[in-house]
Amino acid sequence: MGTIKQGILGGFNGKVGTVIGSSWKGQAYMRGRAQHVKDPRTAGQVYQREALKILALALKPISSTLNLTFKKSANKMSGYNKAVSVNYKAAIYEAGGEPHFNYEWLIISKGSLKPFQYLVIEDMDENGHYYISTISDGNQYPEYDGLIFAIYDIIGGVWQTGVIRQHFHVGETLVFQGMPLLESKDYLAYACAYDPASGKVSDPIAEVEAYAG
Repeated sequence: MGTIKQGILGGFNGKVGTVIGSSWKGQAYMRGRAQHVKDPRTAGQVYQREALKILALALKPISSTLNLTFKKSANKMSGYNKAVSVNYKAAIYEAGGEPHFNYEWLIISKGSLKPFQYLVIEDMDENGHYYISTISDGNQYPEYDGLIFAIYDIIGGVWQTGVIRQHFHVGETLVFQGMPLLESKDYLAYACAYDPASGKVSDPIAEVEAYAG
């Protein structure tokens, strides 16, 4: 039983209901009693833990990129943790009672810049010399100060990312050096517009293709 020493608004020591009173360096404080969980491994808890493990395996290789593309939308958390939260809802699905990750549903960014519609990353000679074609949305040709992209090798399970800090108009072709893209492999690609000065990004560009030849 707790004892109140200074009136109802004062400090107290011990347990009163679900509250524990104590003091430290002459200052009174209160904290809630820990609640006992009857079953700490419910089906829901196990599913959530497994889903988070799967997300970590999928997203950790591009954590530095996600810290950049989710930084502005994160609130009291890292950009990477915001990306985990967003993709838990967007890219995790249940099959046979177990969580799975769909790379095609991955959301690469979240931001306020206006995205354009279509982007093609082509490595014609399979030597890592990319031609990045930015295609307009309708008759609009907006200007941007940069671009962030990520390419996932579906067969090899390998990521590569790139940040282009170059002013361009949508409709122009950018040139970028990266890892070779091979005709023998399949790729998923993601991109967003980027403003290096402010750190702002766009939501994902709706259609992004990456291929060789």
